[in-house]
Amino acid sequence: MTFPSHLCYHPRMNGSSPAPSTYIPGLNALRVYAAFSVIVAHVHEFIPGWFLIEVNTGMLRQFTLTGTGAVTLFYVLSGFLLMSLLLAEKSRHHRIDVMKFYQRRIRRIVPLYYVVLAITVVVSRVTAPDYGIVFGRQFDDVQIPAAAAFAAFVPLALDSISGMFSHYWSLGVEMVFYLLAPWLAGMRRVPLALGVVIALRLLILALTPFAGSVHQIILYLPVDSLAIGALSAWLWHTHRPAVERTLTTLPARIGLAVAFAFLIVVEIPPHVVWTDTLMTLICAWLVVNIAAGHFVLENRLIRVLSNYTYGIYLWHMLALFVVGASGMAGVRVYVAVAGLALLLAMITYPLVERPFLRPRRQNRTQAANTLPAGIEGA
Repeated sequence: MTFPSHLCYHPRMNGSSPAPSTYIPGLNALRVYAAFSVIVAHVHEFIPGWFLIEVNTGMLRQFTLTGTGAVTLFYVLSGFLLMSLLLAEKSRHHRIDVMKFYQRRIRRIVPLYYVVLAITVVVSRVTAPDYGIVFGRQFDDVQIPAAAAFAAFVPLALDSISGMFSHYWSLGVEMVFYLLAPWLAGMRRVPLALGVVIALRLLILALTPFAGSVHQIILYLPVDSLAIGALSAWLWHTHRPAVERTLTTLPARIGLAVAFAFLIVVEIPPHVVWTDTLMTLICAWLVVNIAAGHFVLENRLIRVLSNYTYGIYLWHMLALFVVGASGMAGVRVYVAVAGLALLLAMITYPLVERPFLRPRRQNRTQAANTLPAGIEGA
């Protein structure tokens, strides 16, 4: 988890007259930062164990989020941006076209997802005999069908997935929320509906045995992070003055800077309910502040890179494997993995992604169905 152009919002074209633009400067930078945080985290996690190579992680690790923190940031972005778009559609048309929403999500996510998955499967089949530690003994039984069904979070929760397929789990979580999102946004009491999603997951976790499969699967299905991002959007668009008075003042911004620095510096344990919730709330706080015009970083390079974040995210594990197998060591590994993932994303963006981003009978101007959200953009 949505990375069209990955500009955070574009004007909606409705006939000949555009609706007001809801572009939010600064959110592209968050997406790019999250994507490269994932790369740093996974190089640090997998390269030494798979290839016994020293990668000198110290410096970069001091400036990036953990993998879980980066994915949580993606989730909050997805929830915030998609709920903003759905609420705008609801306000404009007094209804939400659920089927069109699903079609937009499918066009945005599915084509590249299956292209990269198919190539990963081929590479795994060819190289598994020589790199068993990379691909794992379980990949024939569970993880490929699960990833193909957008359910990679299930074998990941049950410790039955190899690293090469593990990053697909987050897209599965986003897809679960996307199934719910238009219905939640269409409710008369949106915050109550989102609160039910959040409470239901926490209740299941509280009532199920920690070591049980149900508990572990729900632990790796953090739809409440997306719901909190969506709730932040509802609060921002319906109670903006109150939100600005409480969450975007100078003292609040100082507190936010300290809290986000804490997420970067401290190695927070992943998949622990209270730490995941803490990360989610801090990320939502940051997104709201950026929407208010604070902590904004926006330039042409960031806008260009944001086009490729979905491809970077999907390709980076294959790039990591290629670079690791080459024997490269040191900090160059990070540069090589990021560079190769970006190169592959730049190749597949025009060939695989962009053709599906413009529906038939639509001019070349980007419309609402090409808006980006989280990992994949919109």
